[in-house]
This record gives sequence, structure tokens and C-alpha cells, in this order.
Amino acid sequence: MRAMRAEGFGGYKDLKVVDLPKPTVANGKVLLRMTAAGVTPLDHTILSGHFPPAKAPLVLGNEGAGVVEEGGGTDFPAGSRVMFTGPYGVFEDGADSEWLAVRKESLCLIPEGVDDVTAAGIPVAYLTAHMALMRAALRQAKLCWRQRSEDRSEMR
Repeated sequence: MRAMRAEGFGGYKDLKVVDLPKPTVANGKVLLRMTAAGVTPLDHTILSGHFPPAKAPLVLGNEGAGVVEEGGGTDFPAGSRVMFTGPYGVFEDGADSEWLAVRKESLCLIPEGVDDVTAAGIPVAYLTAHMALMRAALRQAKLCWRQRSEDRSEMR
């Protein structure tokens, strides 16, 4: 299979298209045929050499979308469209490839009406927003919104 791999972490010049063996399904992983890969600031950070735990060579891409080919069981039957994020592209090869073996717990079904390219960029953006809201005391925000919505004069 083809993959875009960082042979080193000295910038974009270190990205190379390489041929790698197609991953196999093992240890509860699900084989995906990749349809889209998200690009996050973490990809740039790693490629620029500013994330020492990452080791080259490494296929980047820690979020993406694909179609289940094998190993998804009844939760993610073959043909299911899924999106994911996780340690991929950071501590193990990632989404910038034709095939990827992903842990089942990292997968989420793509809702109807959402295309694969859009879905590939959802996981990290969602997690970032979720973490920010939780750290900013989302519960207080919900209470504030509920009080304001009860007073229709505040909504005009």
C-alpha cells in the first residue's frame, strides 16, 4: 500500500511516498480502507521535530475516515463508514495511508449526510471544543443559558 511517511522530523522535505505492507487485523483492531485523513497542528509539530516522543520513520495523521473492510464485528460491519482519532500518526503509523488498522474503541460511525472528508476533520476539533468547554465549567454555562432562555426579552 502507499503511504505518506515522515522519514525524519526536519520539515516537509522529509515527507516521502512509500510502499508499505498492508496492515493485518490483530489484537482487536479493525482494518479500514482510508477515504480521508485529517490534518491537525500536531502533524506540523511532529514533522517540525517539536514532539520528541514521536519516532521516525512515521506515517502521520491522527484522525481520519474510512470504510471498514474487516474485523469490525457487529458494531462496525464491513462497509460501515467510520471516523477516528487516537495514537495514530503520533506513537504508531497513522491515517496518511491507503489502509490502517484501528482500535475498535477509537471508531465512531459517520452520520448520514456527512461526507468522509468532513468527517475526517471532526474528531480532533470535537475533542478540543469538548475539553475547552469542560475546563471552562460547561455546567455553569448551561445554567446561564437556561436562565436567559426563560426570559424572552433577553433573546431579542
